Amino acid sequence: MTVRLTEPTSVMYLSVDMVRSKQLKTAYMRRRESWLPLFRDLFETFPLIFVGKVAQRFLEEDEVPEYRVWKTLGDEIVFYAPVQDGRARTLLLAAFHDAIVQFDGRNKDMGGYGVKGCGWTVVLDGVNETIEIPEMASADGAAYEDVIGPDVDFGFVLSKHGRDGQTVIDLGLAELVETHGAAVELRPTPHEQVETPFRLESTAQTFLLAGTAA
Repeated sequence: MTVRLTEPTSVMYLSVDMVRSKQLKTAYMRRRESWLPLFRDLFETFPLIFVGKVAQRFLEEDEVPEYRVWKTLGDEIVFYAPVQDGRARTLLLAAFHDAIVQFDGRNKDMGGYGVKGCGWTVVLDGVNETIEIPEMASADGAAYEDVIGPDVDFGFVLSKHGRDGQTVIDLGLAELVETHGAAVELRPTPHEQVETPFRLESTAQTFLLAGTAA
């Protein structure tokens, strides 16, 4: 049985994943080496860098909004952020982008793999919704909640259009950055039109984050 919830009205998702991970795994296997340390490094180190960037971006703010790991899928970490305030959401997106740039640069300086970032918004309007699944509650009784809908699925299409060391975003976040980007020294630059098999419209414009001085 599922129970529909009503809050919040929208959520932001942020995902980081390894670039060309299949080729990377194949190369390691041919050398008879384990690629598990690479994944462990991503899962352990990137969240720490992200936390540090959040602290920097919110240094002058009264509070830090909620965000947490939503899921890990293979070589990808997806963060969930229900923050509703536009400025705070933009600051959190900027912190995530900072972490992508630093982690990607750090790995390449060490001769390692690259990563790419992705951010998108899911409006909980009935087409997309938050559900509670009592059957999956934790041992202490805490409810298990998830978000389902076509815009959730669209994010995984969007993430395939990312680039090394960059963050690809949807139109909703691009408009948010246009409004608040001066404060975080970021701007959205048009990227690619992508097919949207899970939504009513056939294509969607994507954007890459860039510094205002770029």
